[in-house]
Amino acid sequence: MKISHLTLLLLVLVSYSSCTSNKLSEEFKCSSPAFSNLEEITDFKKNFVMKLPKNWKTNLYYDEVVSSIYTADTTLSFKETVIIDASFISNPIEINNEFINKIKAENKQENLEEVVSKEIKFLNNKAFYNYVSGKKGKYSYHLLNVFTKADLGFMHIKTEIYGDSLIDERLCKAVKLIDKMHLK
Repeated sequence: MKISHLTLLLLVLVSYSSCTSNKLSEEFKCSSPAFSNLEEITDFKKNFVMKLPKNWKTNLYYDEVVSSIYTADTTLSFKETVIIDASFISNPIEINNEFINKIKAENKQENLEEVVSKEIKFLNNKAFYNYVSGKKGKYSYHLLNVFTKADLGFMHIKTEIYGDSLIDERLCKAVKLIDKMHLK
């Protein structure tokens, strides 16, 4: 049986694209159910869109360089919710060893211990995530930072979790919402 070069090329491309995930939830092996009752929120400068639960409190922020969506489920207590701060920063970034080492050094300076970090593809661009834990004030603290390149700058998505209750579930909730975002 002969396979044309075009057919072989298509098979390779399909196989490759199915192996390169663009979903953080797969990185963290999240299987929690999807959210319902979501609304699309666009950042002030119209760089990106997030789908967020309608009952979450959401604020927009912007200045000359940054445009952010800051959100949390305020129906839950501080130690039961998750805080997401997604920002588009209009500055160039190179995700390389120097950048990664800088992020890791900042975490060490804050006495945060690395759980996992990895270079990935996210929002169809080169990206890096770093998940750390430690103490912030009197609370147990968990922080997920995701950095991804964009055409005119980069995205920094910061997820904060305080307390020791249902850490994995809360992280997966945030990651599922982050997976739904897209650049404009």
